[in-house]
Amino acid sequence: MYIIMPIYTNKNVEIIKKRDKYKLNIKDVKAKHFWDTTFNIIDFQEKKTNNNMTITFDAHNIETLPSLLKTKSKKLSTRHVIKLFKSFLKQIKSLEKDNLGINNLDLNDFIVINKDDTGYDSKIIFINPSKFIDLRNNFFLLKTPSGINQSLKGQFISPELENNKNIPFKLHKSTIYYSIGKLVTYCINSENKLNEKKDFEISLESIYDSKLYYAIMRCIEINPHERYYLYI
Repeated sequence: MYIIMPIYTNKNVEIIKKRDKYKLNIKDVKAKHFWDTTFNIIDFQEKKTNNNMTITFDAHNIETLPSLLKTKSKKLSTRHVIKLFKSFLKQIKSLEKDNLGINNLDLNDFIVINKDDTGYDSKIIFINPSKFIDLRNNFFLLKTPSGINQSLKGQFISPELENNKNIPFKLHKSTIYYSIGKLVTYCINSENKLNEKKDFEISLESIYDSKLYYAIMRCIEINPHERYYLYI
């Protein structure tokens, strides 16, 4: 008899372990491009589709992003942060193909899949589809106080979302670029209270003049229309 162990669950996703294999079950598949991209990042071995979707893959272990931060004294290596930044870039771009997007982030939205016992070959992915919302012509339309309040609960949100006083509210899709810039800065230097560009510059001194530094700085422009999510 094999022991089946639940590893991670949220409203739409469950990951279980059976012997040396992991199974990721998605209960509400409405973003095909996103999940196809995510599965390729994970490097899955088997895929099954019915009303739900399941993939099977090999890994040494799985942990949440907060768990990884805790073991690293709240400061991730540049290698881990680059993996996070580049994987989420692929995920968010593929999500837009389904006319969906995300407008805020929390650390618990991400899991870390360690492919071996060294932790070197790891994958960091966004895994919370409950945050998918409709995207039309590059904008989210937040129509109700509850919708705005739900978005404001995110740990990492953009200034335009935080300072909004209007209902309904049109929010540009680049709001998530600011969120990922703020989240990865936190992963580098444990700082969350960053309001000005100069605050980010100081917080990111340890990676100054690197590809990652400039990638983050492109994301945290105050003007939403001047933000770019690129790693070059």
